[in-house]
Amino acid sequence: DFTLSSIIKGSENINWEIAAEDVTTGTKKIDGKYIKLYLTSLDDDGNEKEVMAPAVYSTDTVENTYTGRPANMMSLAKGTTSTSFSTKYRLRMYVDESYNPQGDGGNLAFSIKINAYGKTGDKIPEPTAAEVLVAKANAEDLDYNSATDAQKKEMWTFTHEATEQTTALTDYRYIGADPNNYVKFNDELWRIIGVFDTDDGTGKVEKRLKIIRNESIGSYSWDNKDTTTGAENNYGKNEWAEARLNYLLNPGHESETAGGSLYWNRGAGNCYKGYQNATKTCDFTTTGLTEKAKAMIVTAKWYLGGTERYNSSSNGLASHWYKYERGTKVYSGRGTSWTGKVGLMYLSDYGYATSGGATTNRASCLAKELTKWDDSSVSDCKDNDWMYNSSKSQWTITSQFNTNGVFYVDNTGYVSSNIVYGDCGVRPVVHLNSAIKVISGSGTKESPYILE
Repeated sequence: DFTLSSIIKGSENINWEIAAEDVTTGTKKIDGKYIKLYLTSLDDDGNEKEVMAPAVYSTDTVENTYTGRPANMMSLAKGTTSTSFSTKYRLRMYVDESYNPQGDGGNLAFSIKINAYGKTGDKIPEPTAAEVLVAKANAEDLDYNSATDAQKKEMWTFTHEATEQTTALTDYRYIGADPNNYVKFNDELWRIIGVFDTDDGTGKVEKRLKIIRNESIGSYSWDNKDTTTGAENNYGKNEWAEARLNYLLNPGHESETAGGSLYWNRGAGNCYKGYQNATKTCDFTTTGLTEKAKAMIVTAKWYLGGTERYNSSSNGLASHWYKYERGTKVYSGRGTSWTGKVGLMYLSDYGYATSGGATTNRASCLAKELTKWDDSSVSDCKDNDWMYNSSKSQWTITSQFNTNGVFYVDNTGYVSSNIVYGDCGVRPVVHLNSAIKVISGSGTKESPYILE
């Protein structure tokens, strides 16, 4: 327990912040990814109110110039005041139950120091959209069926171990049949997949909203090149960096014979669909990206790892797909990542979006291989997953470990692979500028979040 006090003299504003600093000494140290902090405030009667939800210890890599807080600390709470105050706080620190200290030899330590900073200055900027939504996120271990109706509509916390391409990360995702994740974007309804630590391709990582169009923009081939146009055979090529669907969605491909950047530029013409370079007419003059929408989209690093085996509970769960996608196993010559603007969903996005139901709960769904989610015995899994679409199968960005297979989510709920020239719906996915703010809305379909 500790108290933060501020004495204001005159009419100045004081920006303040509480931060945790790792001060562990010695070499026998618990990895910070297993440490969680939880901050509450205390009233005069000792009643607690949550200030910061339980969160894995992680540090900001830049200083906060508004409060004077140095880099490499974990921000716990911050604000601006023009009046004197005194607030009691309680900080809990605990070790995640998944950690096995004996595996590291035992007798390990982790120590923090609580720091308080105050600086005269302008008002701290309004919180970003990511900060607003993360502040309402539920703890990872909260049972969905025991949560309140209000809690069920907000995001859930997901922690992940390091993969071949990423460090240990914590992200925040909407789950369930119909959470409050609607957002007005591009003058349409989109849905917020969640808030993620997103690499812009240069190594700079920021928390960004990742959103997906609520409806498909139509059915197009992921790719349908043949041996005369760059594929190893006549069935297309599953290399996202040069896929025809990529060229349709992203800028810089206006010189293509068909489909090039038509969605990005709100254009019309011919798009690729079908076997061996076949095309069909397409028109994005009302559904393509507006200039305002394009200005909100940022470049991001998309992971393209795949797998050969995915049909059992030992290798086909959402958690397995998360690792595959961020792994380095790809077909010979294929890239392990791509940096660009517009992509598609991951299979793990689909799997993690379920809340389960009364018969098959969330934990049971996450322990069921995605290839069998069409089974009537686990219908709770797909039926309580807002990313599922019973009317149309959906492409993902993840390639199979061969020349022309790509994974998709079938309209019956299961996950499988399809030849790239096949017929699946396209739901564009983008990452938004980290500075974007929520200016109105509650996230419902009737009152979607409005961003600026």
